[in-house]
Amino acid sequence: MVELLAKPDVGLLEHLEEVLRLGRDIADRLKVEDRLRTKALLACALHDVGKATVEFQEHVRGRGSQRFPHALASLPIVLPVEIRLNLQMGWCRHDLLATGAVLTHHSPLGPTLYQGFETPNWHEHWLDLLKALWDVLARFGIDPLPQIEALRPMWKKLMKEPLGGLLDEGWTLSDGRSVTLREVLKDLPPQEFAQVKAVLHLADWLASAKERDANTVFLQIDRPDLEVRLKSWLPDVTRTWRDFQRRAARTRSDVLWLRAPTGTGKTEALLLWAGDTDRLVYLLPTQATTNAMWRRLRPIYGDDRVGLAHGRASYVLHKESDEEPLDARLFGSVFAKPVTVATLDQYILAHLHGRHWEERRTLAQQATLVLDEIHAYEPYTLGLLLEALSREAPHRLALASATLPTDLLALFPKGTLIEAEDPLWQRRRHRLQWREGTLLDAIPEAVNFARSGKTVLVVANTVRDAQELYRKLRDELRWGQRQLLHSRFTYRDRREKEARVGEPKPGMTFIATQVVEVSLDISYDVLLTEVAPVDALVQRLGRVNRRGEHPPAPVIICRQWSEGSRRIYGEDVLKWSLEVLGQLPLEPTDAELAEATAKLYERVMTSLEWQRELEDGRQTLDELQRILGCYTIDLSDDEMRTRFTARRGTLSVDVLPEVFVQEAYQFQANDEEKWRLPELLVPVPAYWLKQREFFTPMTDLRCIQTTLPYDPEYGLQAPEEAGRVPGGLFWD
Repeated sequence: MVELLAKPDVGLLEHLEEVLRLGRDIADRLKVEDRLRTKALLACALHDVGKATVEFQEHVRGRGSQRFPHALASLPIVLPVEIRLNLQMGWCRHDLLATGAVLTHHSPLGPTLYQGFETPNWHEHWLDLLKALWDVLARFGIDPLPQIEALRPMWKKLMKEPLGGLLDEGWTLSDGRSVTLREVLKDLPPQEFAQVKAVLHLADWLASAKERDANTVFLQIDRPDLEVRLKSWLPDVTRTWRDFQRRAARTRSDVLWLRAPTGTGKTEALLLWAGDTDRLVYLLPTQATTNAMWRRLRPIYGDDRVGLAHGRASYVLHKESDEEPLDARLFGSVFAKPVTVATLDQYILAHLHGRHWEERRTLAQQATLVLDEIHAYEPYTLGLLLEALSREAPHRLALASATLPTDLLALFPKGTLIEAEDPLWQRRRHRLQWREGTLLDAIPEAVNFARSGKTVLVVANTVRDAQELYRKLRDELRWGQRQLLHSRFTYRDRREKEARVGEPKPGMTFIATQVVEVSLDISYDVLLTEVAPVDALVQRLGRVNRRGEHPPAPVIICRQWSEGSRRIYGEDVLKWSLEVLGQLPLEPTDAELAEATAKLYERVMTSLEWQRELEDGRQTLDELQRILGCYTIDLSDDEMRTRFTARRGTLSVDVLPEVFVQEAYQFQANDEEKWRLPELLVPVPAYWLKQREFFTPMTDLRCIQTTLPYDPEYGLQAPEEAGRVPGGLFWD
């Protein structure tokens, strides 16, 4: 018999057996219950039988193009097998989890999947393949299997059918309703479908990467070894744990609440609590914090054991990882690395049925899930998160923050509270000073501190205000040691700036927006800031005298807020924050700052607007999951696209400044540099695109070009400023 191939150098039967073996090991490690385990292994065994067609066998030998999707070609084989198996086992006839997983292992399930496809030309040895495969299944203990002779008539009948149309043929359910096969698959229990498909996908990907050990998806580190590795982080010569870190390591609670001031070792405590978990998913608010944690965890768990997942992870992996980019990107994006560091958005978008939702949800549910900096999320995002956790609780859960208000904790599953010891909370790291004017009025004071050799951090609430401050610092005050950081720089420039401001020299004045609140591990001597919500201000304070190694650092707070600040935070929140902050002593302890945050939360969380946003998040996730069933969201649908966001408020779009167009084309022309295009893009508010005179779609680069001026010092200019006369920052 001519050997049927799965790949040019791999036999089809060999590949199916390998995927079956890996799938068995993965299902066992994930503790998949017996019925779903059988379904998953059936899917592993039959997922590629559609490659036993003349078209595919010619293609794999380099003698033709593959025109018929082999996943669809597998349908007439797997469907009768699963129906017969269901009848033998007393399961529901429409329990077609294996069929759904096989059909969608290369394309997500949706309302138009495979429409228009006809009938493949089957290879003469297709039945020989199945007979050999039945022997393999018997060796793996999949029993009782339907007999081949009983299946042959149905196989042969379905092989003659237009398979695309088969998905839209009518089925009669037990209650008398008539539905299509596509609708049967859509209405499968999503969690069960996700588990079966996740086992198949992981096994198939590992086999294709020639990785023979399913344990590569799971952590293999014991607690003593982890402690030794973590102690290498500790700055003091004694390398001893703090009391709260030891308590975190000892607790066996499945839900941990951790409250500890900035710079006291919160991350180490979380990892000690996680211990020798099988899998760890560590979620953070921003790409910058995620990147930093990814770099931090790689030496602990192993470079190739820690995955990264966020919107620009592919770029970071290309730039900083030695792993094969496709494998590193794929396994990281679906939470398949033993340790995954991701933005919270990636977890939520999986529950909103983004691409590969099945793997991410299954693997997160079987993991230890850490939600760090939990204070940083708006109520809509919290609503999405709470609804996701209530539907699919992880194996273990930790919530952590320096500002962890009790009212916020009450929304989450009940946990064991571990707090840093009292002496750490009694540190007085800051000396508050109030100013009646605006931050722009106070900027000369920043220069005075800088002249004395201090490093000065200036934080504005909006990009526009930060740019105006920088312009004054540069053009009026002529201060040379300066840096500006906000969200409207190219990714390349932003990374370079973050690296420079991390180790400031005496006299450095660093102007930034909220990007510093949870993004950068920095410690400056002086802070100037306009008033903001208490929790945001506490985070800003954490970037000054970070570890409390010096006398209380000057913190100058300007009472007058800008119009942009009012739009972002709301006037009531700013007024309440001023009121709460006004009750603090001039040199507050970390405990008093945490109490101030709790007071603001107590007030804000009872407001109708906050409660409405929280409920909106919950309802959005509930409605979307009910609408989609087992479908993956279709982002070409305008209504679905508007719901597919983890954040409420202004959406951003990446644009390419005109000055970088030529460089972008150079990247595109070089296969080894195409991945670099994201470093030239700048995120802007989506509503800017309504001013079409500044924006042009570029189909060849698959991005939007903007004619708005860009300067590496200042960033991208806003449309309302684009008419400035020459002579300003951009034309010097």
